[in-house]
Amino acid sequence: MSNTVIRTGIIGGSLNNQWASQTHIPALRQSTQHQITAIATSRMESALHSAAAVGAPHAFTDHEALSGCPEVDLVVVSVKVPFHYEAVKAAIAAGKHVYCEWPLAVTSSQAEELAELADQAGIHHAIGLQARHSAAIQDVKQRLERDEIGRILSCTMQVSTQGKGKFTDRNGAYLLQEENGATLLTINGGHSLDLLRYLLGDVKELSAMMNCNDTEATLLETGEKVAKDTADQIMVQGTLLNGASVSVHIQGGAYPAFLMEIQGEKGIIRLKQHHSFGHVQFGNLEVQQALYGSSMSLGAADEGHFKTLHRGREQPELPMRNVSKAHELLAGDIQYGTFHSPDFHDAVRLHQLLESIRRAAVTGNRQKQV
Repeated sequence: MSNTVIRTGIIGGSLNNQWASQTHIPALRQSTQHQITAIATSRMESALHSAAAVGAPHAFTDHEALSGCPEVDLVVVSVKVPFHYEAVKAAIAAGKHVYCEWPLAVTSSQAEELAELADQAGIHHAIGLQARHSAAIQDVKQRLERDEIGRILSCTMQVSTQGKGKFTDRNGAYLLQEENGATLLTINGGHSLDLLRYLLGDVKELSAMMNCNDTEATLLETGEKVAKDTADQIMVQGTLLNGASVSVHIQGGAYPAFLMEIQGEKGIIRLKQHHSFGHVQFGNLEVQQALYGSSMSLGAADEGHFKTLHRGREQPELPMRNVSKAHELLAGDIQYGTFHSPDFHDAVRLHQLLESIRRAAVTGNRQKQV
């Protein structure tokens, strides 16, 4: 398929879909490798409107019809998590390449089934773990590969978001129900933990605690109370395959922040987010590093020793940037037969890690991950 424009259909491509309209649609419209040819939404009125706005010749209310359209090569799944499984499965059955938002499914077993079906179909598949594509993350990865801070001893991570706590808007209320698979652990935790694994490798074993401080939340629009059964405090401690210790604290309904510190024998790399919403996948990250010189003892380290290596933008970075890079990478895989994109197998491993965290929290027993 080399040098051929990839005809792309978006399930959940309504201009009213805040995520798709701010990421996938502008990224694909500016791409020279893609052409949006189909839009599917829950209502034909919005499907027709959105398709006309982006110049797509086809509009659908049925995800199976979009996947079956002969003028679609790649299906982008950008709907709520409970609908990922059916939409992805239909696209695979139609023999189409698939890009699915993270999480891939509600459960690990569903994700495993989709990965197996995708492999059997011989399609290219990508999962929306776009934080990996950030320039700051790539900078950190290269420094670690060059052994700039030596053997990794530990990593601490703090993730917090104003959402998923005691207040929510109507659109976000479904995030407060565990059965929907789009929780503080899977969304904020999933993207952040994937980043940890991408930079430092897999988790060997872990222990965890998950607490729910609030069992209901207030709708900001009306003041109405809605039920909440998801954890808003998550603490994970463990050991990586390389022997490094890790400690992760994920909070909902808290001041938004992201901070990751990687401690090595020769120094520290610090990764933090400016204008944070507690979503590392949005980008806007700053990288700092402090190296232990011959005249610098561990006890003498202070903030003055940190050098900024990659500075986040003064204004919040557009979420589209990393999504655009993800689409470019998948397009290259499709056109040249390579396999560089994070795929459904990466999604399965992350789903399995999250399930280990849940088991550790419920049972109180340390879980071996690999």
